[in-house]
Amino acid sequence: MLTPKENWLIAAKGGKPAWVPSFTEDANVFLPPIWGMDPETGTDFCNVKWVTDDTGEMPDPNWRAMEDVADWRDVIAFPDLSQLDWEQLAADFHGDGYDPDKVDIAMANTAGIFLIPINMMGWVDGLCAIYEDPEELDALTAALTDFLVELIGYLGRYIKPDIIFSGDDIASGDGPFFSREMFQEHYKPHFRRIADAIHEQGALAEFHCCGNNGYLIEEILDMGYDICQLPVPNDDLRADKERFGDRLVITGGWERHGDAGLPGASEEVVRASVRKAIDDFGRDGALIFWDGGIIGTSEDSKQKMEWLMDELREYGSRIYQQ
Repeated sequence: MLTPKENWLIAAKGGKPAWVPSFTEDANVFLPPIWGMDPETGTDFCNVKWVTDDTGEMPDPNWRAMEDVADWRDVIAFPDLSQLDWEQLAADFHGDGYDPDKVDIAMANTAGIFLIPINMMGWVDGLCAIYEDPEELDALTAALTDFLVELIGYLGRYIKPDIIFSGDDIASGDGPFFSREMFQEHYKPHFRRIADAIHEQGALAEFHCCGNNGYLIEEILDMGYDICQLPVPNDDLRADKERFGDRLVITGGWERHGDAGLPGASEEVVRASVRKAIDDFGRDGALIFWDGGIIGTSEDSKQKMEWLMDELREYGSRIYQQ
């Protein structure tokens, strides 16, 4: 009998597991304690101020960490990673609540080399910096990459995860935020360095982008990432799955913006959406199912989650036995 970890890793490497793994239920997740906010200022180490509401944490739209991208050296205070008690962090991670039969995932970052400058300057100024001061933006991107590569080294050495996750929302629901040429010039070499650093630690590299990835799917695979997390399901993604086959491993698959995610969605609609996600993106394996997080704690959301997870266990347990 396979453990959830063994089953997950079969899917994560492009194979057909015994059942569809569940991101929600089958993983131990470690997040390093460097991305939090200063309790006095409400800012992180990049001087981004965050506000919290019912939908989660978002950068304060009325705050600017800096006005000019050239000021980044005076603004960012990179944590000294060598000063963290990594042995204690590893002990805590493997302590109460840890399940050795589950896969270990270390989250290096959620916002990354693209989104951090955007969070610091706002969308308009952040995107304009690509045109107006590309040299300084590239210098900032390289410095952020250096920091993430160093962090990944510590994660590999002390946490020893099966998968290291690096996130960057480089696409919206309508598509990537920039052209392929701009991505290749300003970002691709740095993302490749991050993927290489993860592989040097003996872990699988997972790239998070919860948007309509478009051409980025091909770029993510070309950069060496093993898993694509939460690309928005659509006809293009289904075509990419047909094109790349087991090379395109997806964490997600569920259309969280579809009818099943709407308030008051029926049990029939929710269960059918789970089956569709598995049929579209995991019939031959290479899928780790994740709803992407239904935002909110309402009774409606809780009910949908119960139906969703029950259908995943039922349908996901027999899809590969047929």
